[in-house]
Amino acid sequence: MSAGEAQFLLDSETVKEIFAQLERDAIETAIGAKLGDDECRRNALGEVRAIRSLKWKLEALVRAKTNPVPRAVV
Repeated sequence: MSAGEAQFLLDSETVKEIFAQLERDAIETAIGAKLGDDECRRNALGEVRAIRSLKWKLEALVRAKTNPVPRAVV
């Protein structure tokens, strides 16, 4: 995926809302899990981590393009 594609996804209001809704739903599932249902809570929080990780990776792609690694002049 290119930095431009990552930026397009990050700028899309639809994608932002989808990520936000998925994250809210997963958090609500974790909060609403029955007492002692650690597997449900663990799975829901895993979803939250996956969503956030995807957003962070997209942001990293954009940062890598806008902040190129300095290279030695030969």
